Amino acid sequence: MSALIGRKIAMTQVFGPDGELVPATIIQAGPCRVLEHKTAETAGYESSILGFEEIPGAKLKKKALLGWFKKLKSPAYRVVREFSRVEAEVGSLVGVEQFKAGDSVKIQGVSKGKGWAGAIKRWNFSRGRETHGGNFNRALGGTGMNTWPARTYRGRKMSGRLGNETTSLVAVQVVAVMPEDALLIVKGPVPGCKTGLLKIEMSSRGKKKLAA
Repeated sequence: MSALIGRKIAMTQVFGPDGELVPATIIQAGPCRVLEHKTAETAGYESSILGFEEIPGAKLKKKALLGWFKKLKSPAYRVVREFSRVEAEVGSLVGVEQFKAGDSVKIQGVSKGKGWAGAIKRWNFSRGRETHGGNFNRALGGTGMNTWPARTYRGRKMSGRLGNETTSLVAVQVVAVMPEDALLIVKGPVPGCKTGLLKIEMSSRGKKKLAA
């Protein structure tokens, strides 16, 4: 299982061998250190914990986390994430060389927060008519409730916070890998804003090859 932690840098565009213009995202991926392996005997399941962006321990605000790093005899890291089992020894560094152009990866991040939004923007509802007599332009409309049950069911599509949610793309194609700069270029957009954190791992879906 190949996995990395990264940060979204920017979007760009690349040209395929046939001249096709491909939108792409540049990700600063790794290097990450394998901090710990959890096993079925110790934790009840198998996983691996990776650390990203080494920092001095004095900058850690959570003293319990600093104690955990000391227990592992590892440098302190700004970002710690848990993945499915990574086939690498504890203490070793893993980088973008795990991937190659044409691979399919799963990318998880936090989408951009857009604040409070109405039902039209949030759920793509249709608006009311703007002709004479129309007074139902951008309103939500009826929620389907009457005397019974006299309440609104949980999960009803209404106005509310838009974005700022954990989002996953399960079949993103790798366009190019630059190990010397620890950069990963993938096809299309990925969740989050610039400098946003991303979890990257190999995906079993979308195995179609894409030449860089």
